[in-house]
Amino acid sequence: MSLRSSNKIKIEGGMSSMTDLVFLLLIFFIILSTMVTAGHSIDLPKSGPASTTDKSITKVFVNKDNIIWIKNDKMDIDQEISLEELNNTIMQYVDHKKTIELVGDKLSDWEYSVGVIDIAKQNELKIVIKTKP
Repeated sequence: MSLRSSNKIKIEGGMSSMTDLVFLLLIFFIILSTMVTAGHSIDLPKSGPASTTDKSITKVFVNKDNIIWIKNDKMDIDQEISLEELNNTIMQYVDHKKTIELVGDKLSDWEYSVGVIDIAKQNELKIVIKTKP
């Protein structure tokens, strides 16, 4: 006599509802990704010939070896200085609210160029950053 029953309960999850959920999520993310733009549209200004009334712009050069030169054609200076001395030296040759031009090598460390920009900002000087046309 066999006491075992022939009705066995199988414990299995229904996979059809899981695949439906995955496909709905896939459709949701595809629709959402087409509505999101990758960036913002920005209207950048065009470059053109620059006109300055003051021809005595002091130029600050940073070369690839991170050596800083300061040059002013009107006052006939061309000297190598350190970043620490730059503030005092610039203020000797530049009047308050004047313009300095930063010419930095692309291989130089960015800290030196940022240091020149910081000094210009502290002394309320206008700064022009020289780039390729």
